[in-house]
Amino acid sequence: DTTSRLPLPGVLGGWREDLQGRERPDSKNQDRDVNVITAYGQVQGFKVYLYDDPEARHRPWNLPVERVTKDVNVFLGIPYAMPPIKEGRFKPPRPHRGWQLLQAVDWGPACPQPSSYTGATKGIRDVDEDCLYLNIFTPYVGSGVAQPYPVMFYIHGGEFTHGASNLFPGHMMAAFYNVVVVSINYRLGALGFLSTGDENSPGNYGILDQAMALRWVYDNIRAFNGNPDAITLFGPGAGAASAGLLMLAPRTRDMVSKVIAQSGSVLADWAVIIDKYRAQNTSRVYAETLGCSIESSWKLVQCLKDFRSSFELGNSELRPHIGMFPWAPVLDTNYTVPSDNWYEDWRASDWHFFEETPEESIKNHKFKYNLAYMTGVTTQEAAYIIYNNATLARNQYIIDLELFDQKIWELVLQYNYTLNPQGVYEAIKYMYTYWPDPKNITHIRDQYINLLSDFHYVAPFDKITKLLVEKDVPTYLYVLNTSVEALNLPQWRRVPHNIELFWLIGAPFMDVEFFPQKWNLKRDMWTDNDRNMSRFFMQAYANFATYGNPTPSQILGLHFDVAKVGQLRYLNINTTFNSSILLNYRQTESAFWSMYLPTVIGRLVPTYPPVTEYWWEPKQPLQIAFWSVSTVCLLLIVLSVVCCMLWRNAKRQSDHYYSGDILMVRDDEPSEGMENMNRSSKENVYEYRDTPPIRSRIPRQNEVKLQERLAQNRKFSSTPSLRSNSNISLKDMRSEGFVTSSPNGQPRLNKAMSQTSLSKGKSKTHLVQGTPQTAV
Repeated sequence: DTTSRLPLPGVLGGWREDLQGRERPDSKNQDRDVNVITAYGQVQGFKVYLYDDPEARHRPWNLPVERVTKDVNVFLGIPYAMPPIKEGRFKPPRPHRGWQLLQAVDWGPACPQPSSYTGATKGIRDVDEDCLYLNIFTPYVGSGVAQPYPVMFYIHGGEFTHGASNLFPGHMMAAFYNVVVVSINYRLGALGFLSTGDENSPGNYGILDQAMALRWVYDNIRAFNGNPDAITLFGPGAGAASAGLLMLAPRTRDMVSKVIAQSGSVLADWAVIIDKYRAQNTSRVYAETLGCSIESSWKLVQCLKDFRSSFELGNSELRPHIGMFPWAPVLDTNYTVPSDNWYEDWRASDWHFFEETPEESIKNHKFKYNLAYMTGVTTQEAAYIIYNNATLARNQYIIDLELFDQKIWELVLQYNYTLNPQGVYEAIKYMYTYWPDPKNITHIRDQYINLLSDFHYVAPFDKITKLLVEKDVPTYLYVLNTSVEALNLPQWRRVPHNIELFWLIGAPFMDVEFFPQKWNLKRDMWTDNDRNMSRFFMQAYANFATYGNPTPSQILGLHFDVAKVGQLRYLNINTTFNSSILLNYRQTESAFWSMYLPTVIGRLVPTYPPVTEYWWEPKQPLQIAFWSVSTVCLLLIVLSVVCCMLWRNAKRQSDHYYSGDILMVRDDEPSEGMENMNRSSKENVYEYRDTPPIRSRIPRQNEVKLQERLAQNRKFSSTPSLRSNSNISLKDMRSEGFVTSSPNGQPRLNKAMSQTSLSKGKSKTHLVQGTPQTAV
C-alpha cells in the first residue's frame, strides 16, 4: 500500500472533501489507491465513493440517500503536453516526455484568466501558465470488462477567456452510466489565441491544446478501459464551438465519432475569426493596453513573450472593437507559419489546424463517415450577457425604449455595418419590437434577450443543423425551457446559457463540497424535478455516446426524434411530465440573421482596418541581422563603383588636357631636332627652347615663378658645362608644379603649362625630357 509507505500529497495524504466529498464514518475504511500503466508511465489515482443514486426509487422526503451506492476511479492533473512556458509561450503544444510514477491526486492549475473568475469560492484555486492537464473518471480499471466504455471528452466553455476542467466533476456520469469522462484545460485569452496574422504568432494555441489532449486520450484511454473508437466531444458555448472544429479539422476528425453541442455552434460569428485583419486589430489593441510596441508584429510578440508575466497577460480583459468575444480560433489560410528551420522543437505542420471555413468543410463532407450530432439551446441564452453587464446591474436590469435603441445602435456599430447602418438599425428594431405594447419595459428586456440569443446562438444552431441534415448526419435537437428549481432564479433569466451543467454533473446527488461555494448549493434544496432532469440529461448524453441515439428507449417517458430536411424535430423540454416534440424552432428569427440581414448590409461582418499598418515585417533576429549587413555591404559596393566612375571621368578629362600636340617636333626643323636628340643621348639634360607666344590663362604667380627660373637659367645656357650644372633640377620643377610624371614614369610638363605660353614677353620655352623640342 503506497499510503503506508510515503507521506503523499493531496487526497492520499489526508482527507480532501473537495475531492472526496464529505467524510463519513466508513469513508476511511475503503480502499483508495488505483494504478494504471500508460504509454507515458505509471499513473496513480484514487477512488471516490458516492452516497446517492439517481436511480433510487425510494428516498426520504426531501432528503438525500446516505449510503454507498457506487464508486468511481479518479485521476486528476495528468499532464498531456509539455508546460507552455518560456520558449513555449505563443507556440503549439509539445508532447509530454513521460514519467516514472505520476500521482494524479489533485486538480491541475487552471490556465491564466481574469481574476474576476478565480478564487477559492469560485472553484478555481490555482492559476498557472503550466496548465495543460486533463482529468479522467472511469467506472472501473483493470481486466474483466466485457467491452471498453465509450469516452465523453468535455471541453469547458467560457468565451475562450475563462473556465477550468475542475468545474465539471464527472463522478456521477461515469459511475452510474458506464462511460469514461475526460475533462481538460486549454490555454485561454491572449495566451491561447493571440494572432498577429503572420508567422510571428499565427494563433490557435488553445485549440491546438485541445487537439493534443484528444490525441493523448486516443492513444492512452484503453489503459482506463475506454474505447478510443467511440469518443464523443461535448461542452457548452465555446466548448461546443471547439467540438465542432475538432470534428472538422484534418488532424482530429478521424478521432471524433460524435458531438454534443450545448448552446453553441462552430458556425457562430464568435466561434471562428475568418478575417485576418480582425485578429490583427485585436492583438494590437491588446498589446497597446499592456504598453508594448505595435510597430511590427515581431516587436509585439517579443514584448508579450519576454517582458510580460502570465498574470498580466491573463488578467487583461479586452472589449473587442468587433464581435462578441475578443479571442477565438483563427482561419489559418491567409498567412504563413514558421518554417521547419525556425525552431528546434517545432515544425511547420505543428502550426496548422484548419485551412477552410467550417461551413465549407461541412459542405465538402470533411468529417468522420459515421458522425452523429446532438445539439440544443435554451430559451434565454443571452440572459447571462445582461446579468454580467455592470451598467445594467446598477440600473436593476431595467431596459427602457431609449436604452433599447442605444443597444441596437451599439450592435450595429460593433459589427461595423457601414454599408447601410440606418437600414440595419431599422430592420433589427422592427424585428424585435413587442408591437402589442412597445413601451413595456418588461417586454423590451425580454425582446433584447431574444435579439442577442437569436444572433449569437439560435441562428447558428439552426444553420449547422440544416447543413448536417442535408449531409445525412443523424442529428438530434432539443430546446430547454425549464430551470433548476433549486437556484430560484428570477423569471427573466430562469433558463440562461449552460444551465444544464448542474444536471450533467449530477449535482442533486453529490455532496456540496465538490462544488464552488459561490454556487450556494445545499443537499436539501434539490427538488424531485431537479433530480429527474439530472437523471434524464446524464442518461441521454451517455446513451448518445454509446448508441448514437439519446433515447434508444424512453427515459422517464421522454424521447428524441431525428431531424430531417424540412422537418427539424426537436424535444421541447419543459419538465419530465409535459415535454413534447415540436417542429422548426424560431425559423423566422433565424432566417432574419442568416438570410435577410446580409441582403440589407451587403455582407454580414465587415471589419475595421488594423490599428497600424506595418511598413515592414521583420521575421527573425538572425534574418534581421543578415539583411542589415547585406544592405550595408551593397551600399558600400555602390559607393565604390560611383567613386571609381568619377575618378575615371576626371582621368579622361586630364588626358584630354595633356594634349600631345604641343610636344611634337616641327617637320621644318629637322637639324635642330637632331641636335637636341644627340645632346639628350649624351648628356641626359633638360633643354629650354624659345617658343612662339600663345595666349594663356596661366595663374599669375606661376607665371612670375617661371620667368624667374628662366631668367636664371639663361645666364648659364651659353656654356654647356655650366648648363649641365644648372641649379634648376627636375625635383625643383616638380616642387613648383611645372612638371608631373607621365603614365610610363617619364616626367612631362604640367597640364596648365603644356597648353599655353606665357602672356608676357615675346617668346617662351617648354621643358621636354630627354629631347628638347620647340612647340608650335
